[in-house]
Amino acid sequence: MYREKYDRIAGFYELLERPLDRFFNPLRESAVSLAEGKTLEIGVGTGKTLRYYPQDVELYAIDGSEKMLEMAKKRAKELGMDVKFKVAEAESLPFPDDFFDTVVSSFVFCTVPEPERAIEEIKRVLKPDGMAIFLEHTKSESELVNYLFLLPMKLILKPLLDDDPLRDTHKLVRKHFKVEKEEAYYSGVVRLIVAKNDKD
Repeated sequence: MYREKYDRIAGFYELLERPLDRFFNPLRESAVSLAEGKTLEIGVGTGKTLRYYPQDVELYAIDGSEKMLEMAKKRAKELGMDVKFKVAEAESLPFPDDFFDTVVSSFVFCTVPEPERAIEEIKRVLKPDGMAIFLEHTKSESELVNYLFLLPMKLILKPLLDDDPLRDTHKLVRKHFKVEKEEAYYSGVVRLIVAKNDKD
């Protein structure tokens, strides 16, 4: 189970990710800076995104790993932020229907065990016309990139973190939300998707 795996590596997780930060942090900032109103971040991890949120956002954050969440809490305190943290799974969000103006997911859906169910939960807790922001690892449109880069990554990351970088998360988002903007980076290996909850 991914929770136990992330608990085990929480102490050195950021060290493992540091080589990618110069590529991903600008994208995190672009994604998170769009948040408005009452906002939920799913899979907040160690809290790398926290410093990018607008000051007027009322922020809630969940993660399945208690150890990772402890690090996020420490970071929020250092930043002087008031964040409501909960240990929870994306597939079972502990919030009422139509509760949030914005939901943010940053590099999460490659690890979520049941992505379809998690998407349905995001729709449920979002207000009608609420905004969903996804910054995700996704399968590339290039089969060569998938074969030479993402498949080897999956062979390493799947046993280590239950991470599957070959998921079609962008297609799942399109299925359930009205996409307003989609930007592909690095041959589609990373995508930023901004979507509206068009439920009646």
